[in-house]
Amino acid sequence: MIRLAIIVAILAAGLIVGPEFMGRQGYVLVAAGNYTIETTVTVFLVGAVLFYLLLLLVEWLLGRIFGLSHRTRGWFIGRRRRKALNYTQSGMQALVAEDYATAEKMLLKGTKGNELALLNYLNAASAAQAQGNEEKRDDYLRQAQEQHPAASLAVGITQARLQYQQGQFDQALAGVQELEATYGHQPALLKLQKDVYLATGQWQALHGILDSLAGKNLIGADEKDALQQQCWLGRFDQAAHDEGSDGLIKVWQALPRKDKYNAELLLPLCDRLIGLKAHKEAQQLLLEGLDKKTDAGLLLCATRLQLSDYHPLLAALEKKARKESLPELHSALGRLYLKDGQDEQAEQQLQQAVAQKPDAQDYVLLAQLAEKRKDLTRANDYYKHSLALETA
Repeated sequence: MIRLAIIVAILAAGLIVGPEFMGRQGYVLVAAGNYTIETTVTVFLVGAVLFYLLLLLVEWLLGRIFGLSHRTRGWFIGRRRRKALNYTQSGMQALVAEDYATAEKMLLKGTKGNELALLNYLNAASAAQAQGNEEKRDDYLRQAQEQHPAASLAVGITQARLQYQQGQFDQALAGVQELEATYGHQPALLKLQKDVYLATGQWQALHGILDSLAGKNLIGADEKDALQQQCWLGRFDQAAHDEGSDGLIKVWQALPRKDKYNAELLLPLCDRLIGLKAHKEAQQLLLEGLDKKTDAGLLLCATRLQLSDYHPLLAALEKKARKESLPELHSALGRLYLKDGQDEQAEQQLQQAVAQKPDAQDYVLLAQLAEKRKDLTRANDYYKHSLALETA
């Protein structure tokens, strides 16, 4: 439009000014080598304008020719993209509908001319795995990696997640460990690590990411506490299996000070020590734990100890019983006195226990003591109380 306006302005100026110069046109001489051109100024200006118009015409023709080619190429590219989008949409719909064969086929067709082919390959890998074809799954993931090298994290997480879902826990574990070394604590990776570590019993590794999971709001406070408890119990089992009682004590020593005498951890620890015949070590920990808090579970655990000398344990519990009269405490004392061969003291403690809180097992022990001294009437009475509690 600007060029056309300039041309119109020049022509209008020529029409206005031209007649005025008709009588004194002047002339223009152009010499090039042996060639010369002579003309009036008016003719020269008109020729220049016409030449410029010719250039504009050539420019327009060239623009039309090359523009047609560009529009044609753009049409084909757009058509390919539309087809890729349609295939991708069909594939995703089939994937949601769990028609995995169709989903895989459509998603692969949708990779051609698709700038987001990475997503097609990742979802095609899921469809292939759903059909039990792990070889195809890995091939699609390889193609995704080759075509989109910058998407290593997404490809790696997808591969590890699919391996986890397929029960290939060792491969998934190796994958998440490699990704963590490269990318650190990414949210999606952290969630996958939690699942993989739980499945593979990597309790120390899981314990190490709990703060990051909570810090990124991927788990709540209650879940964190539950997972922390599970991690310690898992480490107890591993230590007991690999190193015995010494290993268990090492793990207990690694506990935070505030958790060392937490009954929820101390009880399973002592239970495993007793299972390993480390009764003296268990007795020491139980006494320390009971000194902090009288816990019914710890008292019951103490009755399972097999000791050559029960005096230190009995003395500590008797001292505690003088300060707080609890049925669980009297029951534990009664059972321990029985193990130590002190029937009279055992019966006294068990009677105090059932008076406060009837217990079927305590009544059975009282019945056995009555039978031992030939008091069958009382023994039958105790058995009746025990049976009534068990059938209630």
